[in-house]
Amino acid sequence: MVRGAHAAKTASDAPTSTVGALAGRRVLELADARGEYCGKLLADLGADVIKIEPPGGASSRDKAPFFQDRPHSDGSLSFLYLNANKRGITLELQSSGGAAAFERLLAGADIVIDGVDLDRRGFDWDRLSRLNPRLVLACITDFGLTGPWANLQGADLTAHALGGSAVCLGEPEDPPVVPPAEQAYVMASTYAAAASLAALHYAQESGRGQLIDVSAVETVVSFSHVCGAGKYLEDDIVPRRFGTGLVASVPSGAYPCRDGLIYLMVNRPLHWQALARWINETTGNVEVLDPMFEGPSSIRQPYRELLDIFIRELTERFTVDEIYREAQRRHLAMTPVASAGDLLTDAHLRARGYFETLTHEYTGALRYPGAPYRPAKTPWRRRSAAPTLGRDNADILGDELGLTEAEIREVQAAPTADAVRLTARADPVVRPDSNDGALAGIRVVEFTAGMAGPWIGRFMAWAGAEVVKVESRKFPDVTRLYIPPYQPELGVQDALSPWFTDWNAGKRFVSLDLTKPDAVDLAKQLVARADIVIENYSDGVLAKLGLDYDALAAVQPNLIMLSSTGYGATGPCKGYITWGPNIEALSSMVRSSGFAHREGAVTQYAYPDPLSAVHGLVALLAAMDHRRRTGAGQHIDMSQYEATVSAMGSALMELLANGREPARRGNRSHNAFPQGVYRTLGEDRWCAISCETDEQWVALARVLELDGADVTGRFAERLQRESAAVEIDRQIEERTVAFDPYDLMHRLQTVGVVAAVVQDVDDQLHRDPQLAARGMFEELDHRKKGKVVAPGIPLGMRATPGFTRGTGSSVGEDNARIFKGLIGLSDEAYDRLVRTGVIED
Repeated sequence: MVRGAHAAKTASDAPTSTVGALAGRRVLELADARGEYCGKLLADLGADVIKIEPPGGASSRDKAPFFQDRPHSDGSLSFLYLNANKRGITLELQSSGGAAAFERLLAGADIVIDGVDLDRRGFDWDRLSRLNPRLVLACITDFGLTGPWANLQGADLTAHALGGSAVCLGEPEDPPVVPPAEQAYVMASTYAAAASLAALHYAQESGRGQLIDVSAVETVVSFSHVCGAGKYLEDDIVPRRFGTGLVASVPSGAYPCRDGLIYLMVNRPLHWQALARWINETTGNVEVLDPMFEGPSSIRQPYRELLDIFIRELTERFTVDEIYREAQRRHLAMTPVASAGDLLTDAHLRARGYFETLTHEYTGALRYPGAPYRPAKTPWRRRSAAPTLGRDNADILGDELGLTEAEIREVQAAPTADAVRLTARADPVVRPDSNDGALAGIRVVEFTAGMAGPWIGRFMAWAGAEVVKVESRKFPDVTRLYIPPYQPELGVQDALSPWFTDWNAGKRFVSLDLTKPDAVDLAKQLVARADIVIENYSDGVLAKLGLDYDALAAVQPNLIMLSSTGYGATGPCKGYITWGPNIEALSSMVRSSGFAHREGAVTQYAYPDPLSAVHGLVALLAAMDHRRRTGAGQHIDMSQYEATVSAMGSALMELLANGREPARRGNRSHNAFPQGVYRTLGEDRWCAISCETDEQWVALARVLELDGADVTGRFAERLQRESAAVEIDRQIEERTVAFDPYDLMHRLQTVGVVAAVVQDVDDQLHRDPQLAARGMFEELDHRKKGKVVAPGIPLGMRATPGFTRGTGSSVGEDNARIFKGLIGLSDEAYDRLVRTGVIED
């Protein structure tokens, strides 16, 4: 914890900085598309991110779509979005001059983001750590650096396939489908950014850097865990595609209005009662008021179709805007199913100044998606457009390193054939430094519910922080309202939910009645001994209780506090009620997902919740780094809406740059032909296949024994295959249906074709040797069940591997430990506060 000389500085004393939280940190980025979002996050927080490209340019410069649909090395829309705020140089790492220049840059670097196999070019982890013992190296790959599948080829498509996301997205009648804008790589990058900053914190404490090993497949397993191991092992139901509704929430889904679609999710008993009254008032329906529909969502499961009819009778009477505003007035989670174009005219985003304009040498001025979070004292800001190739060679190689113009040309020169030495990727042997975790010594207090807030604390507890969650028996978290599916006679069991484990394992739990002044005082005493507060209560709740940032900073002057809400702390819609799927609908993700003949698709795993949680973790860790150097805490305003729109940024650039609404492409890609998910042997069994090169296409055709004349004739060129996509997909699936999916995957991988089984959770637990070898699933001690299995936290910190300190705590489980042991209450004072209901024991 930050103490001593900085403790007297109050929140209002510290001036707002004009630089980001990571100002003064240097990051070297060699990543391709898998890791560019990681560099973007760090750059936007103020780090000096230097993108190092080969002299011919990074492969991500060739990714379509392009500005004005004209291929150009500076015109890739995803490259423009993902690389703003970075400086750019070119180096040939396998030339002696290029290697020497890279070594000099390494000496002053804090973090390296690797996407080009540095170890295969002579810069393995041992060499890098000798050159800079404090260095953090973040490796972002499809499968991870270790395990039997480590050297297989992958793509965003295959990460979703193996990771369990695709099988749960879309309509039951359609093939599994993936979300838009390469979300597997967005999240792998975000996990890597969080892990890098946690490792940076450890390096500042210990003087030792470390290797970060992030697998895109594992991040998908992690963020889609709502459909994962914990639930499956509890109810023995393998999650599948379910349209726009959620299996676990009744009612939920996209409902028709007079001029569009509205998304509704009901997840609390009181919300159902409010909706039922509204339906009754508007339509005269009396049946909807029947008490048999009341209670947790599980009570209404048998009546889903009937309730959908009742709800449509309501929604079809209104326009989208009318029902949106009235629903929110009644505190119901209804939001528009928005298009990308709707975002540009959205009054809330406009009021918060979300979109920003940057001028690039090639494109001129364009609007860009803005900040996923808003730190109060170290503002998120865009300083420059994406670099043109080698734009900063003179400044960095010349002015900083002192190279002459001739030497700069030399470090660009291609090496001779004899100098090229590409070795096989080796598993770096790294012994753990610490069993306590990278964040040992940090204390976090949570005022949270649901997933978007608690999951941040879950990650921090796994990484060694002490996390104390403040709860209320009067207003229990939704995960506490759990009825065991095979023992419903037990009623609500507050510690048995698998989602409680997924989101809250490893924490300590206290229970206070915060409507009582003495409880508020205890909460402040707890915060006075903490470093960080995380809260995601409805906007204004903590302020009404006297526990907002200003009140808490008065007792802990260097406090860092993150408030995560649907819309953020300002703007006309602040305080509106949302759940993760509402944010999907609002952000245009639903409209951009799925197949063209559908109106959209909704994930079954409330994607904006884990998305905003891991982004919030990045913001908190960056603020911690800033506080270490300045002593200043701060408040961070996290809008889950804005974070999700930012994650969609690459897709939105198609509208912002070319004036064209992003199309629902299903599983097709702008850059791989063919690409799709194809039926194989077995019920609902599929294989994802992607051919980015002509050579991969020929290899695929050979394995499937497609017509040779077509392969080398009318489908030989990529553009020919793109225009004939429907016919090619039909020909492929006519052959894939005869294959076992795992056999097909390995046959194709053997000949260099990107392919992967569309796995469900049972496959992941029992048929995936890669996840097993890397220990993706944790066996946890459970206070009530003995042992449970849950998805691990794939931050990949090799020197400080995290672990989970048990689960299954009841409300108030740690009251005595915290209020007596940490706060210092006497037995008498503790007993008095229990008797008066201040401490809920």
